Amino acid sequence: MRAVRLAAERGLEAAGAAGYSRRSVFRWTGLYKAGGIAALLPKSRARLEAQAAVPDWVSRVVIAIRLATYWNSKRIAAEMERRQIYKVGHSYIDELFKRHGCSRGSVAPTPGPRYERSQPNELWHIDIKGPFFIRLAGRGYLKTWLFGLVDDHSRFLIGLQIHTDSQAAPIIRWLEDCFELCGKPLQLMSDNGNPFVVWMPGVLTRFGKRLRDLNIRHIRTQISTPWTNGKIEAFWEVLQSEVLDRHLFSSLAEAETALRGFADYYNFHRLSGTLGWRTPAERYLGVPFADRGFEHIPSLEHLQPWLEALMAT
Repeated sequence: MRAVRLAAERGLEAAGAAGYSRRSVFRWTGLYKAGGIAALLPKSRARLEAQAAVPDWVSRVVIAIRLATYWNSKRIAAEMERRQIYKVGHSYIDELFKRHGCSRGSVAPTPGPRYERSQPNELWHIDIKGPFFIRLAGRGYLKTWLFGLVDDHSRFLIGLQIHTDSQAAPIIRWLEDCFELCGKPLQLMSDNGNPFVVWMPGVLTRFGKRLRDLNIRHIRTQISTPWTNGKIEAFWEVLQSEVLDRHLFSSLAEAETALRGFADYYNFHRLSGTLGWRTPAERYLGVPFADRGFEHIPSLEHLQPWLEALMAT
């Protein structure tokens, strides 16, 4: 930095008189103009050599994934490795983002207490999200709610449905269908809203009575502690960013089709960072992950032929 400052203030001759070579001063000045002081910091030779060894097509694939999905560097690195595209570190991807203007700042989430059951079906999380309004062609809007059910241990999505009624009856019918498919949990956690709870001590809702009849313990979250039911809240965030923010549905049937497709992707094809970059199905069902390339990634699978052509070069 001293050589750059001397060259800027007194010229190259002053920097040369101080013992710096003309060639080095030119290079340092260029780095400083391009990236500031950070660009002048020394980098590991091994790291530079490793970056130089990464094929050019890998950088193109990383940028394509970023633009189509907006995934962070750790997810991209994990997805590329497990899908046998190319093994590359997330630090390389971060630097690539900076060079191509794809980097973004992020705010660290406020951490809450963490917990996890040791086995599947020990605890499920249930929640209702909505209302959502589907604009029907020439017929106004349809008011709907989403019902979600997630296994605590595996994050496996037990059930996801859209309904035009948020009362207890459709929820209980849907819940019993989930029991038929996946068995019963020992415990079921919900928030304190309708139709799960009423504000009368000792009085059970229809929902609570049905759980009692099935010998399922109903756990209610504390007020103003959304992290207590954090597994289902985390799922809602993913659904919002990857489906609801990207699609406008014109009918209930269209929404149902999209949700079924996403549920399959979420359980069997979407890697989870909290599970060590495994899928929920690997933990819940023991189903091996066999996807290759961009297979079964909704926003990328149309690029599979392009990827295969690049990997073949």
